[in-house]
Amino acid sequence: MGKVEDLKAEIKMLRGLLDQSQRAGRPAPQRPAPAEVAAQLDLPDVVRYPLADFAEGRGRTVSLPESVEEIAEVIGRGLAVRLVEGTRARGKRRWRRQLYVPAEIPEEHRIVSMIGLDAARRLSFSHGNCILELPACHALRKAYLADHAFRQWDAGANITEIARELGIEPKTAKGLLDDAGYWRKRLG
Repeated sequence: MGKVEDLKAEIKMLRGLLDQSQRAGRPAPQRPAPAEVAAQLDLPDVVRYPLADFAEGRGRTVSLPESVEEIAEVIGRGLAVRLVEGTRARGKRRWRRQLYVPAEIPEEHRIVSMIGLDAARRLSFSHGNCILELPACHALRKAYLADHAFRQWDAGANITEIARELGIEPKTAKGLLDDAGYWRKRLG
């Protein structure tokens, strides 16, 4: 038995040396510091939620991504979009928004400040200890921008003023106005 154990220990040591030699010259994989990981889960201070208000009002017929729709079934459409608006995009893929939902949400938690205690508890019950991937809701954003652009157009603004107001290029504002007919039919 002693020889078998010695051979197993030697094989383990040789495998470790082989692994070290294969990794020689390569930089060690970089792991983020714990404070950096914790910062990714922080939420920004959001005061207004225009997209959420639009999603409950004129944009209530615009479809939401499947993962946001799943959350909306639990806490409501407007509050689900509030989570999307209030969650910071982080990392290399800027379109991704991640939100950690703890199993027990205290009253002073940032999620509670965004959606309220009752909705936060329902979210915690259904998605507790999960990291939610929240998409950017591009269709809803486009509908919101188009709605805002053609309302300004109807009020007498020109394309340059609309672009400045929305923070977009004049070419994009023109495209939104071209799509206005499509959105006028679909918005309530």
